[in-house]
Amino acid sequence: MPIKLDSNDEFLPVTPGTNAHELLAVLLEHPEMGFTPKELAEMTDVPPSSFHKTLALIRETGLVRPVDSYCTAAEDFAAYRIADGVSFQCIDSGYCHS
Repeated sequence: MPIKLDSNDEFLPVTPGTNAHELLAVLLEHPEMGFTPKELAEMTDVPPSSFHKTLALIRETGLVRPVDSYCTAAEDFAAYRIADGVSFQCIDSGYCHS
């Protein structure tokens, strides 16, 4: 199945279209940043009734880590995602555009 190389959202370890997927996607767009739960809620369409439960769930998986009162993507997960994106870009530029 073909993949879109400029977006790796399909490879998040959560089901696309879920609240967890949306939260992780926002955190991975800004791996160098930490966000308060309130900021994350404002940046996503996750319903307020399930926001804190979803955030707690992805924290438990180790994909999100708390830093004081902020949340950020886990360092190893963010690094993997960045390296994965760079790899796909290199493949695309080196082999797909001759």
